[in-house]
Amino acid sequence: MHVLINFFIFSKFKTLPCLPYFFSLNVFISLFISNGLLGKFFIFINISNSMSPSISRNDLVIVQKMDLSQYSVGDIISFTSNRFEQNGVITHRIDSIENGQFITKGDNNELPDSKHIIPIQIKGSVNAIIPYLGFLTNSVNSMIGKVLFLIIPMVIIIITELKNIQNYGTG
Repeated sequence: MHVLINFFIFSKFKTLPCLPYFFSLNVFISLFISNGLLGKFFIFINISNSMSPSISRNDLVIVQKMDLSQYSVGDIISFTSNRFEQNGVITHRIDSIENGQFITKGDNNELPDSKHIIPIQIKGSVNAIIPYLGFLTNSVNSMIGKVLFLIIPMVIIIITELKNIQNYGTG
């Protein structure tokens, strides 16, 4: 722990050795947000072009849960669905509201969605969009991604720490 604290405080943030630490912090924060552990915020990856050009495929969508009375026509919402999308979450714009149900439509779709959305399905309203960051997140779930984003940073951390220990012992 002492080596880690010294590394962050006194290393002047040299780029290569810091990358694994920043990546680990990013993963930690992402897990908290995506699981809703920071309150009303969730993160989803848009996996289709149905909202293009507003939201593209592989954009990271940050969603904020709101009271039902705050949703209105034109808002972009994320909601659960039994469709094939990842985690069953779709992000579309509210086209109309009828009898307490929401009719949604992708900006790139000609017709509204055939199934109406009931309030319990709504995850929240889109608060922010981070272009293409979802590609990185999806890549981590592949075997090559796991090697690149988990094992390689772990090896870099181990090598860096071994060098620090070796230098501490000789100096």
